[in-house]
This record gives sequence, C-alpha cells and structure tokens, in this order.
Amino acid sequence: MHTENQWVEFANGQIGRGIINSDGAYQEFYSSALLSNMSASSISWIGTIQGCLLEIVGIFVGPIYDRGYFHALIYTGSLLVVVGTMALSVCTTYWQVLLAQGICVGLGSGIVFVPSVSVVTASFNKHRAIAIGVVSSASSVGELETLPVTHIVLIGKEGGVIYPIAFRQLQPKVGFAWATRIMGFIALATFLMSFAAFWRPTTAKGQKTRSLVDMSAIRELPFMLYILALTVLYAGYFVPFFYAPTYATQHLGTNADLAFYLLAILNSGAFLGRLLPGLLPRFLARVEVLLLSTAAAGLLVLAWIGVEDVGGFVGFSIIFGIASGVIITMATVMVPVLAPPGAVQETIGTRLGMSYFGAGIGILVGSPIAGAASKTAQGDFKGAQIFGGLTLLAGAAIMIYPWITIRRQRRKPT
Repeated sequence: MHTENQWVEFANGQIGRGIINSDGAYQEFYSSALLSNMSASSISWIGTIQGCLLEIVGIFVGPIYDRGYFHALIYTGSLLVVVGTMALSVCTTYWQVLLAQGICVGLGSGIVFVPSVSVVTASFNKHRAIAIGVVSSASSVGELETLPVTHIVLIGKEGGVIYPIAFRQLQPKVGFAWATRIMGFIALATFLMSFAAFWRPTTAKGQKTRSLVDMSAIRELPFMLYILALTVLYAGYFVPFFYAPTYATQHLGTNADLAFYLLAILNSGAFLGRLLPGLLPRFLARVEVLLLSTAAAGLLVLAWIGVEDVGGFVGFSIIFGIASGVIITMATVMVPVLAPPGAVQETIGTRLGMSYFGAGIGILVGSPIAGAASKTAQGDFKGAQIFGGLTLLAGAAIMIYPWITIRRQRRKPT
C-alpha cells in the first residue's frame, strides 16, 4: 500500500475510546446532582455499559468491515454518537441517561472504533506501534464521546484531559443541558470534517461473507489465551479511571474542582503512555512491553492502597496513566503479531472484534464488582483497589504463554 494512502487511512483512524476514560467525572456529577438519588454502584453501570459496548460490538462490526463497508460503519457510528449526546442533554432520570449515554453513545463508539483501528493496523507494518499509539493517544487528550482526527487538531478530542475541565467550567455557567449540547455540536462538527478524508473504500465490497468468529483463530491456543488475558486485565484496568474523582473527594477530602483535575492528570499520563511504545528503540518496542506494563499497572493499583495524600495520588495518577497507555497501544499491536502470515489483511477486523469482545466482557463485570467490594460512601476503596490490582496481575500471568509463542516464532529461521 502506498505511503500516502496509509496516512489518509491513518487520519481516518483517529478515534478515541469514548467516555470511558472520563466517566469518573460524569459519575461525580451524577452522584452529587442529576442522579443523587441513585447509588454509586447503579451510576457506575452507565459508564460500564458504554465501555462494554465500545469493545463488545467489535465482534459484529469486524466482519462487516472485512467485507468492505468501512464508510457505512463510520457514518452510522458517528450518527449514533451525536444523537446519543444530544439526547443526553435532555435526560432527567437514570434510565434515560443509561439509554442515551450508556447504550446509544456506546454503540456508536464501538461501531466507529473498530473499523478505524482496523484500517490503521492493516495499513502499517514497520511503524504499526507508532501509528496505533498516535491513534489511541487521541482518546487520552480528550474523551467524551468518540471523535475523529480533526478534533485533536481543534480542541484535543473528547475529554480525558480537555473535557473533564471543560465540562467542569461550562456546567455551572450554562447548565448540564447546554454543556452537553456543546459537546454534541463539537462532535458533529469534527465528524463532518473528518468525512472529507474518506475518499476511497479501504477494502472491496462483495468479498465472501465473514462469520462473527474466525474459526481458524479459535484453534490457535496463543490467540485464545490472549483474549482471555484481555478479559481478565480489563476487569481491573478501568478501576482508577472510574473511581479517581470519588476517591479524591471521599477518601482524601479534596474539593470537587481538584478531583476533576486529578482525572485530567491521569489521562495526561495515559496520553504519554500510548505514544511511548512507538518511540522506544526497536529492540524494546516489542510485545514484552505489554506484559511488563500490565504487571506494573497491577502492582501500582495495589500500591494505591497506601496513598493517603494528594501529592501521592498525583504521582500514582501519572505513573499508572503511563502504564495504562502502553497497555492500550500494545493490546491492539498484539493482534496482528499473533495472526498467521496473510491473515492480517483478510481477517484483521474479525480478529480485532474477537479481542475487543473479550475486553468488553471484562469491562462489563469488572467495575460493578469493584464497586460492590468497596464502601465508597465511607471513603473505603480497598476492595476496588485489591480487585483491580489482582486482575491486572492475573492478566499479565495469562499473557506469558502467548509471549513465549511469539518469541519462539521470531527465533525460527526464515
């Protein structure tokens, strides 16, 4: 594929991971105002379902992408994100918020996310880690919905760094409804500008029908264990992102403004971490980085138990953010690395969808378990911290066999 075509498709792939990384900011607002009559566990289901749908719909979207319907997926997903955001602005009850933000925006995010990452993964080989790192780093600069490349140029995508701060400043001045509508208008504008980059199909339509699951991949033990590892580690991965603002206010006693900025600091670290694998020397930028980063993230979450002051929590947020960012980038890089020769171009969407499905299951069960294991109203987060740390470490342990398999393949003479 020509280099200029790679970079056009790369621009198409600037998709963030949705509201999931900034859900803690919304959970804090819902708990204190809009949905103050609901428990923290119930409110956490909004972001949990959205994060789950972002990943889990990939198993349906991937085969559609492999058949050549890139444009249809991007347009459909974009429409759902904008409609869901606008609908959220008029929501007043828990179930309305769950349907608009959790389900509608979640579905739209997933429909956009998988083809965007797939096209970058299939287009790049030598510089794949750099390309995926830049694609995924956009979601740390800002995560409210799921927006394309042009947004990072204009305002820095969604809300991981930008939007918790912007929402905090807008909401008291214009109210929740108009603050949310502004996010929706920004989403609409940036989606429309990014459509100009979609100047040709990425694959030809009319290819043979793809199944939701690549049956040949099911017979590959390293790949199936890798999906299991993603399921387990993602159960604990988002615990700090979901509970950072609440931890700051309930356990450390900070004000709500500082809590929002702490979430932005966490996402700033993730921004650096998602770029890091592509910037490392070639002999270091390997899949070993994913295993080590996952183990390090698990140890950091367990060490979080001992954090008792704002300074310590800022340090934890930066370091964990970096480790978490590396995980996001390398988790996608691993899929084509584990695929047999020739399978990347033909079934990359399906294989990515299978991987994201496993991750989505982990997100779906992880945060509610972490919430149930803690007493957040009393400032006790040990249950969530222990659960998050142990699941990350367990995911790293399961990943050892796929890592060994890749090392053996590299040593085989070509």
